[in-house]
Amino acid sequence: MTDNINNDAIVTFIIPTIGRETLSKTLDSLINQTNSKWKAIIVFDGIPSNIENSDSRIRIIESQKLGKEHNSAGLVRNYGINFADTEWVAFVDDDDSLSHKYVETLINESSTFVLAEIIIFRMVQKDKTILPHLESNAFFCGQVGISFAVKKKLFDEGCIFTPSLLEDFCYLNEAMNRHYKIMISPYIRYFVRDYNCQEYENVGNRVFIHNP
Repeated sequence: MTDNINNDAIVTFIIPTIGRETLSKTLDSLINQTNSKWKAIIVFDGIPSNIENSDSRIRIIESQKLGKEHNSAGLVRNYGINFADTEWVAFVDDDDSLSHKYVETLINESSTFVLAEIIIFRMVQKDKTILPHLESNAFFCGQVGISFAVKKKLFDEGCIFTPSLLEDFCYLNEAMNRHYKIMISPYIRYFVRDYNCQEYENVGNRVFIHNP
């Protein structure tokens, strides 16, 4: 597939996959975005691709097996980010989905709050729990997930995922310790195994985390 098809894209979504059937619904949530300034890189982790793709914004990559333990998708994400060329990178798992307003909201948030280097969106869990909680004034271990977008320069500067059972929190905590500027957006834009996303328009606190 040709690189740089969508030259005005602002964000590349990294999607690690082990070939789940739900990947098609994940991709539908991308294709139906209200703003088309996105790309996606799907990394088939140790398996051949099992999907047909005609969307030039979507690149399919096959890697050797990288995710060897539970919750080690970070290694696959690190690999996929090497192929990204947009200002922002974001993430979605192959059995989750995005609000159709994700890209639109990211563009609005990043252009309004230009100092933000990581933007965390609220996510809805399978049990309808919202994380980070709507009234939360920080991100906490076990209370945050992969529902964030990161400026690619952070990865270029060595702030990458380290495999662990809490790798999403650990990434954010490491970025905070490196003094990168983090914002928790008030908007719900990520859904864990929930494809009926239209009902979630709740908003929470807007939080700025600038570790001095």
